[in-house]
Amino acid sequence: MKKLDLQSGGLKTKLILHVEKLVFGLAILLVAAFVYFGTQQKSITTKPDDLVQAAEKARNNIEKLTWDEVEGERWVPPEYRTAAVRASKPIPLAPYETPSSLRVRHKESIEKRADPKIIPLEKLEVVAGFAPFAYLSSNQAANGGGFMRGEGGGPSMPGAGYDMYSGMSGEGMGGSDANSPPTLTPEQMAMLGSQKGGTGGDIEGKYFVAITGLAPLKRQLDLYNAAFKDRANYIESRDYPKYVHFAVERRTQNPDGSWGEWEKPFNIKQERWISRYRWAFVPDEIAPPEFLDPVLSFPMPPILLFDPDRWGRHSEVPEFEPMDQMAMNEGSGMGNFDEMPMGGIEDFPGVDPGFGMGGSGMEGGYGGPGGGRMPGMGGMPGIGGMPGMGGGRNGYDSMIARPGFIRRPTGTAGVGPGGMMGGGMEGGPGGGSFATSPFDAENKMFRFYDTSVSPHKSYQYRVQLFLEDPNNPQNYQEAPPVRALESSVLARIEPERQKIMKAMQQQGAGMSRPNGQANATAPVHEFWRTTEFSEPSPTVRVPSSADVLAGPVDAGRTIYRQGSRREVMRTAEPTATVLAMRWDPRDVVKALVTKELKDVKRGTTVEYKGDMWVLDPSTYQFKRPWALDADTKDQEYTLKTGYTVLDMRGGDDTAGKYTDENNDKLKTPGEILILDDAGNIHIKTEIDEVKEFTKFNFSKPEVKRTRRERDDPYSSEGGPPGMYDDYGGGEGGSRRRR
Repeated sequence: MKKLDLQSGGLKTKLILHVEKLVFGLAILLVAAFVYFGTQQKSITTKPDDLVQAAEKARNNIEKLTWDEVEGERWVPPEYRTAAVRASKPIPLAPYETPSSLRVRHKESIEKRADPKIIPLEKLEVVAGFAPFAYLSSNQAANGGGFMRGEGGGPSMPGAGYDMYSGMSGEGMGGSDANSPPTLTPEQMAMLGSQKGGTGGDIEGKYFVAITGLAPLKRQLDLYNAAFKDRANYIESRDYPKYVHFAVERRTQNPDGSWGEWEKPFNIKQERWISRYRWAFVPDEIAPPEFLDPVLSFPMPPILLFDPDRWGRHSEVPEFEPMDQMAMNEGSGMGNFDEMPMGGIEDFPGVDPGFGMGGSGMEGGYGGPGGGRMPGMGGMPGIGGMPGMGGGRNGYDSMIARPGFIRRPTGTAGVGPGGMMGGGMEGGPGGGSFATSPFDAENKMFRFYDTSVSPHKSYQYRVQLFLEDPNNPQNYQEAPPVRALESSVLARIEPERQKIMKAMQQQGAGMSRPNGQANATAPVHEFWRTTEFSEPSPTVRVPSSADVLAGPVDAGRTIYRQGSRREVMRTAEPTATVLAMRWDPRDVVKALVTKELKDVKRGTTVEYKGDMWVLDPSTYQFKRPWALDADTKDQEYTLKTGYTVLDMRGGDDTAGKYTDENNDKLKTPGEILILDDAGNIHIKTEIDEVKEFTKFNFSKPEVKRTRRERDDPYSSEGGPPGMYDDYGGGEGGSRRRR
C-alpha cells in the first residue's frame, strides 16, 4: 500500500490550493442565513407622521408649567400662632431626668391602631329533640323560686302520694295490690336521677333544636395582636376579644324541598330573661369551663326525664364531669324576681334587665365612678375553687397554658357584657363554671336552644357574633385617645363619639339618663362590631314526641310432622316486644305516657287501650292519666303513637352453648323496621335502645306463685285467692326480661 504523501501533492497541498473556495462557500452560507432570519422579523409599522406627533407631545410636556396645579398639595403655609403657643409652653423635665434603674425603658409605640378583621362562628352543629321542660310558676318566681331555693321540698318516694287512686293508705305501693301504682326500680331511679322539677311548677313539652358551634378565640386574638400589640395605647385586658352578644337566623324548608327566606325569630335578651326567672333549675354543666363563654354559651335548659347532655356539647368539645352545683344554686343563683318590662325587651348588646349597671346609671359610666363593670348579680363564681386555693378540677398549680389553651389576661376573667362577672353569663342562671379557670380554650363553644320549632319540619341556622370594639369600648373611660387611632378608624367611630359627647353634656347638665340597660333602653353608643353570618348549619328535622323503642324479638317456630321435614303442620309468626311512648300535653296528664306491648306482629299499628299509670316528670310519682275527681270505673286510656311495625328479625338461638342467668339459651338481638307518624322509615335495634327501654318501661313485673301460695289464702307470701289474676294484666302487663 502506498503511503499518503503530505509533502508533495498530498492533502496539505490540496488544502493550501483550495482554502479560498472553502472560505467563499462559508461566506455565502452566512449571507443566506442573514437574509433568511431578516425576513422573519416583524416590520416597522410606525409612520413618519406618528413620530412627529410623539415628538411634539413630548416637547409640550417639557415646556408646560404645572406649579399652579400642585402648589396647594406641596406647600402648606406655616401656622405661626400655633407654633408660638407651642413654643411658649414649658419644656417637661421628666424625660430628661436621670433614670433610677439601669434597665432599658421601652418607649410606647407611635404606630396607630387599626381595625382588626373579625372571624365569624364556625362548624355549626344542630341536634333536634323533644323533652319536658320544668318552669317555675308565677307565684314561685315572685317568691324567689321554689325548688332551686330549697323551698320546694326534696324528692319523695316514687309511687307515693296518690292514695286516692289506689284506694290504699300508702301501704304496699306497687306491692301485692293489683290496683296499686308501680314503683321505680333502683336501676330506673339511678337513670332518672334526683327529682328536679319540684311541686307546684309548670311542665311543658318542648320541641327544640340545640345549636352549637366554635368561636375561634385564638385566631381572633392573633388578629387583635397584629392590630393592637406594639402599637399606641395597647392595654392587654381591653384589647382581648370579648363577645358581647349574638344573633341567630333560621330558615324553614318548604314541602317542595326549597328553602324559605332567612328570618330572625329570636330575641336573645328575652330568652335570657326566661332562663333566669322562669326555669326551675339548671342542669350540671357538661362542657369544661375553659370552653364556655359567659355570652356565647347559653345555659342548658331544665330538661326532665331525658339526659340533657346529648344536646349540651359540641362534638369537638371534650366532656367535663362537673361537681354537684345544687349547693351553689340554692338560695343564691337567681336573685329577686323582676317582671317582664312593659313592651317587651329590646334585643341589643349590654346589661340585661335586672342584672346590675355601671356606677352612674350610664352605660359604661360616662363620667361616673367605677365605669360599667361592676360585679353583677348574675351568679356566684364557680365552685371549682377560688384563686390561690388550688381551685378547680385540675388545681391550676401551673400558670402556664397547656396545649390548646391560652392564658386569659388579668381583669378579663368571666366578664360578660355590661359588667357581669363570673357566672353572670349576661344574666344566665347559676352559671357557676365560667370563673373556675384562668385559661381560655382556643375555641369557645357557642350554644343556643330554639324552642319555637314544630315537629316534622326541617330547619337551617346561621349565627352572627358581636364583639366589643377595643377602639370604641363600652366603658368610654377606657377608650384609646384620638391620636392613637388611624384615620379610617376615626371616621368609622366619629358618629358614636358624638353620641357619647352628647350623653356626657346631658349628664353634666343634670339630665341623667334613665337606668337604661336595666329598663331595656338601647345603649348610648354602638360599642360593638359584628361578624359576617356563619355558613348555614346542616339541615335538621324535628322529631315527633311519639316514639317506639325496640325490645326482644321472638323468631317464631315451624312445626313439622313427626318423621317428615317436608310436611309443615303450622308456622308461628315472629313477634316483637316494643315500648310505645308519647307525650300527653293535657293539663290533667302532662306526662310521657309509656306502655310495653308484647306479641306485636308485622303490619301492626303500635297503640294501646286500657288501664294506665303514668309517671309525673316533676315529682317521680305515678298517677292516673285522668282528673282526680273523675269516675274511675271502667276508665280506659288510649295511647296512639302513629307508628307501624313493618318487619322484624332476630330472636334466633345463638351458636354455641351460651346461656343467660335463667339458663335459657341466648338469642340474637331484635331488630324492627318502623314507619313513623310522618311516613319515614327507621330501623331500630334492641342493642341501641336497651337502656332507654329499661328506663321508661314502668310495667309491673310478673308475679310467679307456687301452687301452695295459690291454694293457701293465709300464706304470708300470698294473699286472697284471685289477688294476682289481673296483676300486670292486659297487653304488655309484665316487664321485659333483661
